[in-house]
Amino acid sequence: MTQGTLSRGRLAEHPVWRAALEAAELTRRLVLPIVVSDAVEDREAVEGTGALERISITEAVREARSAAAAGIAGLLVYGATERRDETALLASQRDHVVARAVRALKDAVPDLAVATDVCVCAYTTHGQCVLFHEGAADIDGTLARLEEISVVHAEAGADLLIPSGMLDGTVAALRAALAGEHDVLPVAAVVQVESGLDGLHRIAVGATGISERAVPLIDPSDRGAAQARVERDLAAGADAVVVKPALTTLDLVAALAASTDAPVIAHHTADEHALFTAESDADGRGAERETLAASLRAGARILISYGALTI
Repeated sequence: MTQGTLSRGRLAEHPVWRAALEAAELTRRLVLPIVVSDAVEDREAVEGTGALERISITEAVREARSAAAAGIAGLLVYGATERRDETALLASQRDHVVARAVRALKDAVPDLAVATDVCVCAYTTHGQCVLFHEGAADIDGTLARLEEISVVHAEAGADLLIPSGMLDGTVAALRAALAGEHDVLPVAAVVQVESGLDGLHRIAVGATGISERAVPLIDPSDRGAAQARVERDLAAGADAVVVKPALTTLDLVAALAASTDAPVIAHHTADEHALFTAESDADGRGAERETLAASLRAGARILISYGALTI
């Protein structure tokens, strides 16, 4: 598959993603992550994260209009809340801030793509990507909650679901939940490699700190594990592959882009963005753009980056 070839599948056939996948220029391939919160009236700087902010739905709409004016492909919406419980119930409610933000964004800028994160970690008291019952991981209960979240996001108008929790069986569960009315909605497989470049995001969404993950990430030395994971999720109905953190996984991006027709999405994390925005004499903005260009050369079709607007 060449870089110019349009991949088949729900993402390639989706009206708001098709233009991004076919675009030659970097800007039109970019997706900007935002963190929306009910507790914020305007914008709130997140202490200890550099330039990260939590924003209101009103500000999210302003961000969407700026993104559309700049020509970038879309936004990736995360939610932050102080209301947590053991079962992440809030995330599956139709009046939750993420669902309301998606509706507002699609009403304001319908041609801008909106992706959402489908996970429970930011909504639980324990901060893990899996729920628990009687002290043990509740896989079935977690998948059921993720199914409910996916339907809520689909009904709100999301254009892509990214289940970031790395729990086996998630893609199949989401595809089953979306069957019928929302069958055309793309779902991504996620390859998240164990790394020190993903801590700032958890701070931004207010996830409870954890010392050890209950759901393991991909061992950075095990390329075979990443390939096997992707093959399972594609067989289960995934329409794209998200790889993160992109800066240290360009070899995986290249390998996966070469081995599948599904579009590969390189997720450049908040920690990566912080490396380029720290005060120094170096040209951080230029260096960040070079890094994104490297992801494109490696075979990524879409780029998620906190620097999407600033570069």
